[in-house]
Amino acid sequence: MRLSIFVKTFFLLLFSFHVSSRVIIENATLIDAENPKRINMTLVLQEDEIVYIGKTRLKEVAFQEDDTVIDATGKFIIPGLWDAHVHLTFIPELDYQTAYKLFLKNGITSIRDTGAVIEKLRPAIEFAEDNPLKAPRLFYSGPLIDGMPRVYKGSEPGFPELSVGVSKDTDKNLLVDNLIQEGVSFLKTYEMLTPEDFKELQEIAEQRNLRVTSHIPLSMDLIDAVDAGLDGMQHIRNLELACAEEARDMLTKRKKLLENEDLLPGSSLRSKIHGLQRPKALMNINEQRCDEVIKYLASNNVYQTPTLTINTVGSKRFFANKEWQETYNFLPKEVKTEWLQNSNNLAEQPINESYKNYEKWSFNIVNLFNKHKVKVIAGTDTPIGFLTPGFSLHKELELLVEAGLTPIEAIKAATITPAEFFNLDGKMGSIEVGKRADLLILNNNPSLNIKHTRDIVTVISKGSIYID
Repeated sequence: MRLSIFVKTFFLLLFSFHVSSRVIIENATLIDAENPKRINMTLVLQEDEIVYIGKTRLKEVAFQEDDTVIDATGKFIIPGLWDAHVHLTFIPELDYQTAYKLFLKNGITSIRDTGAVIEKLRPAIEFAEDNPLKAPRLFYSGPLIDGMPRVYKGSEPGFPELSVGVSKDTDKNLLVDNLIQEGVSFLKTYEMLTPEDFKELQEIAEQRNLRVTSHIPLSMDLIDAVDAGLDGMQHIRNLELACAEEARDMLTKRKKLLENEDLLPGSSLRSKIHGLQRPKALMNINEQRCDEVIKYLASNNVYQTPTLTINTVGSKRFFANKEWQETYNFLPKEVKTEWLQNSNNLAEQPINESYKNYEKWSFNIVNLFNKHKVKVIAGTDTPIGFLTPGFSLHKELELLVEAGLTPIEAIKAATITPAEFFNLDGKMGSIEVGKRADLLILNNNPSLNIKHTRDIVTVISKGSIYID
């Protein structure tokens, strides 16, 4: 009985101390995508909330003994960043605790896992729940919901088990309800789905108030997918097929290929179709059709996560850069050794012209997205393509700017817009009273040069100063 009372008293005192302690940041310049630049400001953070913003040294801020006070003179504060396309289970040897550390070290305070079998992801989920100050905010879809044969089945090299396959006989209501029970934040649908299964999943998701992001199924026209209620797209995948001069004819041929008379595995069948149709589509883009498709995406509020880092990995070859390879030092030894060896081997190979074409296409499309006010979300596909967790998000921001976004628009893609996807923009994404206390203190102004997002002085996650 005494032990019970002691334990209760201890936790009561601990909780009381935590509630009363605050982080106060003085003399800061605040920069976000929602407000004009604010100079010489004081912020007060309590728990996981910004509770005060005002001019420095105003009397409203009465200092308390246990306050942590940061002098941010000459520094710049932006909201914590998102990487909205990650796969925590893609490389088992790259464990989630290492990934979490690298995200937070780089100021990524929120992540969106876009495909993982729940059983394999569960340790990462439970760790984030039990250790909130050692993990970014975690949003996850659970498995890719694919058709038959599914792509990420786990039986072919390079295609780990990330998915679940459905058919017309699958109880999709039960599937989605089970995922909701597992805490998923959204759904991710995939390329081998039939139009009927895709539309049924969209209807169920809408009934459950879940957003859906997707690789457009190869059996569908993009416009039909949007009309079914699609909320988001990843990698600009299969947009080129919708923009092609012979889009309708190509769709007919894809449907024939999807009959899979050779009984190919899902990964091989998808690769075969992409290999046959993507280069042809990119060489025969109907610009007027493409413009109309992108306007349709904008008018239907379909969020885009272009993942320029993965789209350009074969052409820009970040992995061949010695500075980039230094980020491998933060990885588990086995992963570091493998990545370094494979990076150097691939760097010796000639660059395929198709990689350059896809880079040019990707940059042009992101520029058109921006022109037509399509909502762009920053994500990388880490750890695929030697994209080191955390570091790769800053590379993505640089590529978004290279594609035509301003630095502030790129910051918006990594702060406000991913929060908006989850209807959390009232709680996250900008520096305002009442919003979550995820912040980065930077040495230099990122609105002048997006590379300054790398120059981090302090990371504040969930109202606490992150210590690596």
